[in-house]
Amino acid sequence: MENRTKHLFLKPACLAAGLCVAGVAQAQDDRPLIEPDVTPVPVTEAMIDTENFEIGAFVGVLNIEDFESSLLYGGKLTYHLSESFFFEAGIGFAEGGETSFEKLAGNVEVLTDSERDYSYYNINLGYNVLPGEAFLTENYAFNTNFYLIAGAGATDFAGDTRFTLNAGAGYQVLLTDSVAVHIGVRQHYYRIDVLGAEKTSMNTEVSTGLSVFF
Repeated sequence: MENRTKHLFLKPACLAAGLCVAGVAQAQDDRPLIEPDVTPVPVTEAMIDTENFEIGAFVGVLNIEDFESSLLYGGKLTYHLSESFFFEAGIGFAEGGETSFEKLAGNVEVLTDSERDYSYYNINLGYNVLPGEAFLTENYAFNTNFYLIAGAGATDFAGDTRFTLNAGAGYQVLLTDSVAVHIGVRQHYYRIDVLGAEKTSMNTEVSTGLSVFF
């Protein structure tokens, strides 16, 4: 009787031990024969800083319709609402040249020197359409944004202040977390009647600039 009792107790114990040994053996068999020695490499990307404000300066060329092209310079203050939308306030300065009539007529002046001073200010809404990357080398890339922008403001030119609409596009390259380069094209539209009948003047701006997030 005693041997039978021992047999009943030993049988489950041996069975459990056998299952444990089999489980350990199977776990050992599932391990790869060669374990790769992989060390994670940290990657640092230039992302837009967590600050929402951006301030910058720009320089370029402004084609003032009927008054030649001029050097353009100015500044911008931008508030980023989200990763896609942003508000921008801008101001720019240029100088109108001579009209073709003034060049042909000789000593005739359509505008005085002070009236040729050109300045504009506007408030715009922008939208980042195509965020992406620009590769400088195989292992080094800059984050980029292609954006559309439009807004309204005013232009001081030819002795008057004129309501102005503007629209355009730009390309932003993030050099670091807080510094970016911009390239942009804009069209400025306002009504003017300096040379006769009132018409819509379309002035093309091409500029590049540098901005800082803060």
